[in-house]
Amino acid sequence: MSFGKAVTVSALNMAALAMLAALGGCQSQMAPLSFLNGNPERPLPNHEYPVRIVAVDHAAYPRGPVQVAPGQHTVLLQLARSTSRIPSQKLMTLDVAACTRYYIVAKKDSIMEANWEPMILDRESVGGCKPEEEIKKAAASSVVSS
Repeated sequence: MSFGKAVTVSALNMAALAMLAALGGCQSQMAPLSFLNGNPERPLPNHEYPVRIVAVDHAAYPRGPVQVAPGQHTVLLQLARSTSRIPSQKLMTLDVAACTRYYIVAKKDSIMEANWEPMILDRESVGGCKPEEEIKKAAASSVVSS
């Protein structure tokens, strides 16, 4: 009997893997290949801190990085770690270029300062991405920003 269950579980696992593979194939074709990242994977200079991307154009994101279409976006950011009792969310308007990864951080005057401003720490090209093709894919998808 346990052999029958193992076969059933194995069949379910195979079906799940096939579905994930199919979705993975769709994702590679999904437009666009631009990203917003609030937690750069490198040491930050003095008084610059990671942020969490809460929402982009009123759509909530539980974790990043966030994939977005080229164009102008309103990004709601929050300090990733804050001991302040002052609300730590800020809005930022960002004009996103195709095939670009943006690293967004919070800039403070000092570690003791509660006030902060969002800033682009760095931007880099997404490898293997062609802007002309991504703009065409974005125009054909429902992810296009107006």
